[in-house]
Amino acid sequence: MSVNATIPPDLDPAYRAAAEICRSHARSFHFASRFLPGPKRDHAFAVYAFCRQLDDAADIAGSPEAIDRFTRLLEDIYGRNMCGFDDPVARAFANTVKQCKIPREHFDALAAGCRMDFTVVRYDTWKQLERYCYCVAGVVGLIMCKVFDVTSPAAQAHAVAMGNAMQLTNILRDVREDMDRGRVYLPAEDLQRFKIGPRQLAQRRWTPAFAQLMEFEVARARALYREGAQGIGYIANDGSRLTASVMAVVYGGILRAIEGLEYDVFRRRASLSTFAKLRRLPAAMRLCRCELGDDVPDVFQ
Repeated sequence: MSVNATIPPDLDPAYRAAAEICRSHARSFHFASRFLPGPKRDHAFAVYAFCRQLDDAADIAGSPEAIDRFTRLLEDIYGRNMCGFDDPVARAFANTVKQCKIPREHFDALAAGCRMDFTVVRYDTWKQLERYCYCVAGVVGLIMCKVFDVTSPAAQAHAVAMGNAMQLTNILRDVREDMDRGRVYLPAEDLQRFKIGPRQLAQRRWTPAFAQLMEFEVARARALYREGAQGIGYIANDGSRLTASVMAVVYGGILRAIEGLEYDVFRRRASLSTFAKLRRLPAAMRLCRCELGDDVPDVFQ
């Protein structure tokens, strides 16, 4: 079946349940998704909602057991054992992975990334953190390639870079919250570069050195956004390309919000209002007009 095939009527309630999860928990994604063609939007909601349930279950359980249940559910879905799916989101997800032909290995990588949150609380190098970003977000870029029906293998590296950029943005926004959970995602090599020791970081206090570190990390994230945006031209211009552009530019706007706090993410969480997201739509339209080989417009500042 095609990605654009109509959703079976008996699954309408399941996809509506997935859409509600996205509306409640993924405001930026839900905002961008309105530009997608109907079937692609439904599939995107199903994937997001299913993955969100995994993330929430792992956080609530506080142990890898929820991830084990997720893995067993994947075995049923990919083994075509569809009997007894009481969860409507699981039913929608099962139909989506079939219609979009999403390889199971992508979700196995996602589960591995979630497990890392229980086994790794600090990262020594950017290379190590980049691997984590790939598992929990870069691989989502590959999943979305399937949802958007992107077929060129050349698009995959750009999709991974875009996912990694968004995850690094999350990390920079959530430094305080992650530390409250006992996790420090900022690479130790970068902390050492700016002479920030564990005791100083534990104080959760802005310093000029911390601002310099955050400026460095924001620049890294923006470079990843630009690398990811070079693949925009691989996406169909049926609303899918605009959705990807809106997500990139809106999410990249969190970096500007961090800068607006003068990098003091300990004081409050950086975010964008609905009005701020709307103000970024012209930049997303500029990015959407990019074809392969075009220079990426400066929309991530």
